[in-house]
Amino acid sequence: MKNLIFQYYIPYEANDTHLGGVEMPEWARTGSRCARKYAELCGADYTLLHDRFFPDLDPRLDSSRIHYDSQFSKYDKILVLDLDMLITTRENIFDIPIEDVAMVHEVGIHQKMGGWLSKVMYVPLDQRGIIAYGKKLFGDDWMFPKSSLYPQEKWRYMNGGLQLWSKQGREKAREHFTSLDDYVIHTRYTEQMYVNLQLSQPVFKVTELDNKWNRLPYQWVGQPDGYINHFLARHKFSMPELEKRGMCI
Repeated sequence: MKNLIFQYYIPYEANDTHLGGVEMPEWARTGSRCARKYAELCGADYTLLHDRFFPDLDPRLDSSRIHYDSQFSKYDKILVLDLDMLITTRENIFDIPIEDVAMVHEVGIHQKMGGWLSKVMYVPLDQRGIIAYGKKLFGDDWMFPKSSLYPQEKWRYMNGGLQLWSKQGREKAREHFTSLDDYVIHTRYTEQMYVNLQLSQPVFKVTELDNKWNRLPYQWVGQPDGYINHFLARHKFSMPELEKRGMCI
């Protein structure tokens, strides 16, 4: 069976419209070009979609379509990759042994984003608190697990911009992921919180990848220094120039 790199572009909404409209902005085209090159290097297929699989939900939740859309069932491993990422490594991520899914914990998020994270995580359910919602789903004793690679962190919080799924993992997600509609009703957040909640279930075998596979701006030492660099917010607009300077395979 073949592997796949999957990306999607859906126009930004509400407060994020400055990041991209109906036409794909140049930063997104840059990310797509880079991912397509990496797919060729890895001997994988590449797919970029523009239609909404969940038409009534936040478009960022479309990263979960790989679990439900039959067109993906022919693939062994699928790498879901945000468009705001540039790949510098020639190492084949599909060669990494995984059971269900592999992702990267956001090292330092509890320190760097502590105030924001507390407002999101620790408030009551009637204020859309994520931990309160997790306890509603999984019981009063539930809590996010610890990171296996970074045990000094309070608990594991993985960035959704890079998700490497096996076929077995996608089948488990289809069976065990809880309702997206219920999630949207009870929270105000996007796919990253949803995926972290779902992967806290012991049934999922999660492989944590080194931070170099999904390196965020606040983690860079001077300049983007990861195998895959993730350009959040307005950092996206620097991607075309960085591509010209060779920061893509």
